[in-house]
Amino acid sequence: MTLPEQHADSGAVRRVDGRVVRGTRAGQTPVPEQWVVLHRVGPDRAGPLDSTRTTAAGRFSFRYRPTGDTTALYFISTSYGGVVYPSAPLRSARVTGDDATLVVFDTTSGPVRLKVGGRHLIIGAAQPNGMRPIGEVYDLQNDTTVTVVARDTLTPVWTAHLPAAATNFQLNASGDLADGAVARRGSSVGLFAPVSPGIRQLAFTYELPSSAFPLSIPLEQPIGVLEVLVQESTAHVTGVPLRELAPVNTEGRTFRRLLGQDLSAGSVVRIDLPHVIGAAREKVYVGVAIVVLAAMVIALIVAARRGASRRPLVRSAFMPEIDEPASQRILRRIALLDAERERVPSVDDASRAAYDAERESLKRELATALAAERGEG
Repeated sequence: MTLPEQHADSGAVRRVDGRVVRGTRAGQTPVPEQWVVLHRVGPDRAGPLDSTRTTAAGRFSFRYRPTGDTTALYFISTSYGGVVYPSAPLRSARVTGDDATLVVFDTTSGPVRLKVGGRHLIIGAAQPNGMRPIGEVYDLQNDTTVTVVARDTLTPVWTAHLPAAATNFQLNASGDLADGAVARRGSSVGLFAPVSPGIRQLAFTYELPSSAFPLSIPLEQPIGVLEVLVQESTAHVTGVPLRELAPVNTEGRTFRRLLGQDLSAGSVVRIDLPHVIGAAREKVYVGVAIVVLAAMVIALIVAARRGASRRPLVRSAFMPEIDEPASQRILRRIALLDAERERVPSVDDASRAAYDAERESLKRELATALAAERGEG
């Protein structure tokens, strides 16, 4: 299948020579007869450009000519076991080697234990209505050689729990997951998205009333790193061994930062916060929810740097040494959207409009992610 672009302002021909391999404990094995798709994402237009099948050795090759807007990105993807695996953007005139290798994994809906490599808890100051915004980020580790998928719509691949008084639950857009991949049912938060070998981040926010404090948070699984960011300087955080580090400053606000490592399941973190009594006691910020989300990003960056310099995460031999960038996660969503669109080439106007709108939204997210990764944000 070839979908040429109808533009005359063509650049020099580019080339991609790559492989599709399956990750196993013993190493990597080639995947023959596997469809690979070349995609284009630009402000002027976007969609799949070309596709091909791999050879018996798992190899494939594309030649394409960039056209249209010069900021357009090109990438390749493949779908294996119902999971889409994209490459990073193709930035060179010829891409080969690791940059053109797509590593796929077998899938399972059986019981696979996902480890909690890190848990980050962010507690904002009380808002005028007495509610406190809370942010949580989990670093989930899949140290196996299979991608874990949900068995059905009722059985998540992993579950977290919220305090009973939590309201206004929202999936954090800065995390790895799109709406629909996470569902709240009562006090449970279920993850239904596939989790491939490596690290996936789950981030969400909610609000708690002042009456919920002192707050006790049980640790249901062993945790490699627990990080607590709390805006009140007089807060008390007890129950597990924590050491206080230099505070985090963002948007003119200061968060105390406490860190614990290698915590066992069954431990309980207790957080006691001061009550806000009138405006004279403490100035509250209506926009504190934005500050909480910004603090999340800072916390994760600091945690990633700390982990790289102190104690690397346990990884399989084929797993990358660094976490997957946000841009690649968005590219996976674009590739999945394109794949679904290709399976149903004839759609009505409403479905086509929904497809176009979702793709435009993903393109904007991708542009923001790439700018942040280049340090332009």
